[in-house]
Amino acid sequence: MAMNYSERELRRLGDNDLAKMQAVIHGVFKQRHPDMKDIALPVQAKAAREAAKTLEAPTPKVDLRQQTYDLLSLVREPSASEKEALKARGIKFLPVTSSSYAQVVAEDPAHFWDNELEYANDRPELRDFALPVAVEVGLRRPSELALSGSFSKSRETQLKMIDEYSKELQVQFPDARAIMLPSTGYAQVDRAYKVETGEVLFRNYFARALDNLSGGDAAGAGRDDPSDRFVVRGWSAGDGDGPVWAVPAVVFLRK
Repeated sequence: MAMNYSERELRRLGDNDLAKMQAVIHGVFKQRHPDMKDIALPVQAKAAREAAKTLEAPTPKVDLRQQTYDLLSLVREPSASEKEALKARGIKFLPVTSSSYAQVVAEDPAHFWDNELEYANDRPELRDFALPVAVEVGLRRPSELALSGSFSKSRETQLKMIDEYSKELQVQFPDARAIMLPSTGYAQVDRAYKVETGEVLFRNYFARALDNLSGGDAAGAGRDDPSDRFVVRGWSAGDGDGPVWAVPAVVFLRK
């Protein structure tokens, strides 16, 4: 651009001899640098460098686990019309309260595994974290509770799968979000479902939960068999395990 421009300007000024010299220089430049048509003007060169930086800059990694924890403070009760519309899609709403997992176990020990309260009290996130808002959350019917193909995946992958499901849901319900719950949430909906129907919600697998336990483990909440009592146990957050699935819960955000 710079040499082409110089040659044109010299001819415009009547300096044809200098323009010819510039043309010869331009020809030699193209022979030496065949991949460059011309020398970029300073402004263009700067713009090109900035554009290259933009292309090279890595996309910031989103911490979906922390994002979900932050979102839990923004949820609201679904309206009657929202619940009715989602009911047609096989989603049932169940209540959760602002209770930690340890508190939920203490309220109804018979629903949980032997010594589960001791297990919960020994793990800070199960003992201390309580849902910030008491609301109703939506779960898919038991036969479709977990996302297809979500077993044997890391927690990060399962969070991404739930996020993709959430985006599909938002097309029809802009205020809705599908999220992974902490253990207290999954325990509460399992118990509420049993109170209402006489059957357990989690029948023969576990839901990956938001809680971190110890040694890099992430919580899994559920049971191996319908006759078993509810339990939380740890699996490596970075590895998958056959019975640990991604179970989306539907919530609605305040406007």
